Amino acid sequence: MGPFATLATYHVHPVDGAAFFDARSMRIEQLMSELPATPKAAVILFGVTGIDACARDPAGTVELNVGATIRVIDELRKLGVTPVFISSDSVFDGRRSWFREEDEPRPILTYGRHKLEVETYMAALPPPWLVVRLPKLLAEDCDPRCMLTGWIQTLASEGEILCATDQYFTPAAATDVARAIAELIRGSAHGLFHLGGPDRVSRRELLSAVVDEYVKFERVRARIVDCSLRDLPFAEARPLDTSLCSERASSLLRKKFRDAKTIAKSAVYACMLSRRGTAPHGSEG
Repeated sequence: MGPFATLATYHVHPVDGAAFFDARSMRIEQLMSELPATPKAAVILFGVTGIDACARDPAGTVELNVGATIRVIDELRKLGVTPVFISSDSVFDGRRSWFREEDEPRPILTYGRHKLEVETYMAALPPPWLVVRLPKLLAEDCDPRCMLTGWIQTLASEGEILCATDQYFTPAAATDVARAIAELIRGSAHGLFHLGGPDRVSRRELLSAVVDEYVKFERVRARIVDCSLRDLPFAEARPLDTSLCSERASSLLRKKFRDAKTIAKSAVYACMLSRRGTAPHGSEG
């Protein structure tokens, strides 16, 4: 977030320098005592984000994803803090491509319906407020929570990668998105913005970008099996295309997002560096 004072929070996994916060039982006023002054904005990131978890327990997850979120939004506004709600490309049904902010959301996922309910609530509020819809986020470092790292690790094994060829999205680097959100806040942006990456790619094309970089360093040992997204045993059918058009935000941002291939290249390099302890030959240096 640059030179501005910030306070991060956590609930399950402790983070150095962060304050514990349980949105279901605690109040925002309790966090304010940790800050020297009232912040300009608060980015609302908490929630149950597992798509299948939401599908299996819609009543239980809606309590946090919608009920607690709306209560926090109301508390922030009473304190003069701009709420910044992090939404998702899952508010769309996936029946077309390059969704814009003005397109009607039609979620087919429970998780997407939770996000849309909060979006609808915020849209009825007077300014200032900010809603950003995010795509699939990618880590350019070696991060076990990111699917790129998962693929890279599996490529070195005798395992199998089952990869959908018919799922399309506009993935973005998590660090690019974080920087963009901070820039929108500093610029007092108001309303709804998409923060997708510049490329509409399939999951299989993204995996191919990882493999193309990986083979510069090591031989692929895993078996890659192409499939349809419909072949995978999810609790709810996933949207086939959640690509976001992000021209509205791009017109306000000073720095452009990196493309998927660049992110994949960085992730492979970082994982190789982590595994070997030294920069691999043929690396990006």
